[in-house]
Amino acid sequence: MHRLRDMFAYAALWLAIEAARMAVRILPRRFFLSLSTALSDTAFYLFSGFRKRSTGNLRSAFGDRFDAKESRTLVKESLRNFFRSFFEMGLALEQTPEQMRAQIPVEGREHLAAALAKNAGVIALSGHLGNFFLVGTRLAAEGYSTHVLIKQPKTGALAQIFDHYRLQIGQRTIHARPRRQAYRDLIQVLRLNEVAVVIADEFRSGSGIYVPFFGRTVLARRGPATLALRTGAALVPAYLIRDPRGTLKLIVEPEIELVKTGAIKTDVRENTERIAQWLERTVRAYPDQWNWMNIHWHQAADLEKNHPHETVSGEKPLQQEETK
Repeated sequence: MHRLRDMFAYAALWLAIEAARMAVRILPRRFFLSLSTALSDTAFYLFSGFRKRSTGNLRSAFGDRFDAKESRTLVKESLRNFFRSFFEMGLALEQTPEQMRAQIPVEGREHLAAALAKNAGVIALSGHLGNFFLVGTRLAAEGYSTHVLIKQPKTGALAQIFDHYRLQIGQRTIHARPRRQAYRDLIQVLRLNEVAVVIADEFRSGSGIYVPFFGRTVLARRGPATLALRTGAALVPAYLIRDPRGTLKLIVEPEIELVKTGAIKTDVRENTERIAQWLERTVRAYPDQWNWMNIHWHQAADLEKNHPHETVSGEKPLQQEETK
């Protein structure tokens, strides 16, 4: 029964994607951009849970910088960005690397070149910001062998079809589960001096390290810092940002300088905090392009309960979520 269900899901998704590709060839690009805006605005008003949680998180982060109306507008723009990113990923299936390079400029290419010159591989550090779906694709269009770390869907058939289409736009997939295999695959990529794109803003629950973020506390994944320390790979921030006209630009920042004292636990903690600091600076610059659902604040009591000998300074009280 499960096998039959997987086959049906695979066939349905394949047909949907291929139909969308055919539509891309026929209809103008502006049609899809207008459609994505209409769908995202509808979703914003229909899904009150998303709207309230995202707006509450944004106001908790920025305090009085934005009032209720401004916060709602930013979250609405964030959702528009997310929907548009899906459409752009579909459009990328019909583009050549040459077209991708022509449409999406790169700022800071020299930082990636300098990191790769060390011959230890690059962890391209990104987040749910701008069009994060196409970071690997744009890097691959520059000629870099690029792999993306992905959380695999529960349905194996769906995972296969997503892998298939990611490969068509230049991204080789590394599945985050099982963890041991993912770790081995990442090490192999870095040993070959290639690029692994890692999304580093899964601030929810589970295992991790409590770090300051917007003056509060989040539970950050230790994976990127641990991998960089153990392999010698460079941590290089890379993200696709949308300008007011809707044009994308890939920004590659200088390598994040890592703390390397030899005390692995301390180093992982310090470097995970540095990653969080980089992300906070970037989100502050582009608050309308980050996924504000993708965060769960932790109170100091959470830290004391789970890590009684650790402290996180500068925590502010949580703001109330949006009220009608």
